[in-house]
Amino acid sequence: MKLGAVSAAFALAALCACAATLPRAEVDRCKLGVADGNDAYLVRQGAACRMVAQRLIADEQPGQAMAYARKACDLQDARGCEEYLALVRGQPALPPDELQRARATGEKACDGMVVGVDGTDARPVLCTRTAELYQDVEPRSRSDAGRLFGRACRLGDDRACAKARTLGADPDEHAAAVPPRPAPPQPVPTLPPPGPRPSSTGASAALPPAPACHEMRPCVALDVQQRNTNEVVGSIVNHCQHAVACTWCPSRGNQVDKGACHSATLAPNESKAGREAGLWYEGYNAMAYDCTDAADNRACLAL
Repeated sequence: MKLGAVSAAFALAALCACAATLPRAEVDRCKLGVADGNDAYLVRQGAACRMVAQRLIADEQPGQAMAYARKACDLQDARGCEEYLALVRGQPALPPDELQRARATGEKACDGMVVGVDGTDARPVLCTRTAELYQDVEPRSRSDAGRLFGRACRLGDDRACAKARTLGADPDEHAAAVPPRPAPPQPVPTLPPPGPRPSSTGASAALPPAPACHEMRPCVALDVQQRNTNEVVGSIVNHCQHAVACTWCPSRGNQVDKGACHSATLAPNESKAGREAGLWYEGYNAMAYDCTDAADNRACLAL
């Protein structure tokens, strides 16, 4: 685990003068994550960024709020994504590439890269917010807006259905009739570098070859929510193109309890959440996890 070394003083110095009223705990957690050393503050990093963004919006500082909301969305906070997409849509002028980045971020969120609070499906509203970026902001795209409104409709947003039809998309047709944008490329698993070739003589010649391991953790998302002071619940989603084998364990800070781990195999786009899936622990405040290709030897899992 890499811990940031930025001090709270430098973190606060980046804010404008009126941002001094922002709660220090929120700003530090957003900028540093749990490396801020404040174990008593239980808010997740993505949620902290979103809370800072909401305060700046209320203080009529949308430019600074956008940066915090964008970071919240990058950290897979669903409400932070909503704030970010709404902020971009409402700006009279945008920095270079901000609209393109917001649309790409919204497409990922619409595809399921973000899980809402308590494992709820955040996709309908995020698809709608992204559709509005294509419908209302230049350069507009009726086809992309219709496609995303159609998907929001199929996912349960009834208000998006009429908008999709107005734009020429039929949300009642099979998804193949409105081709979705290609999913963002997943990280290509890399094999570990080959070790030294064993000698043909001596005891080393009898050692079995190390198993080939494919690290899949970068395309598997684990979202952990702190419910009470000593209770955590998680949701895990496989965004990889292949089935994965995952193990997760509860922890107290950096102390992982490997005696309380659970394992599961997830198909592409499959998700698990809550107590029934083994993603609920009492007496802990975090979770650690690792994932490999489902065909790999279980010895490849680090936990």
